[in-house]
Amino acid sequence: MRVSFAALLPVVASLSAWVASAHYDGGAPLEARDWMDDLTTRDLEYMGEILERREVFAEFSTRDLIDELTDRLERRGNGESKPKTYGCPYCGKKYKTFDEVRLIWDLYEQLPA
Repeated sequence: MRVSFAALLPVVASLSAWVASAHYDGGAPLEARDWMDDLTTRDLEYMGEILERREVFAEFSTRDLIDELTDRLERRGNGESKPKTYGCPYCGKKYKTFDEVRLIWDLYEQLPA
């Protein structure tokens, strides 16, 4: 039985690559351990920040927070917002209700092109 060199070449190349990779670890276990250590310390730092925020908020009572929010709302203008207006895409006018705009749309649609 004759086997050509061209048929054995890919097999030999893949086996040699597999053997070479099996003996080379590249420090992967150590890198993985360092990465895990970084993750755990980062989590601890994050938890510390959360606890610090909680301590800051613990200094305020609910009454103080509500008083501050009402003061800010009063400075804005007693909590009143602008009345909502609807704009007509044809003429650009502002209307109080959508029904008014719809009437104008119907009029424009009835006009001959």
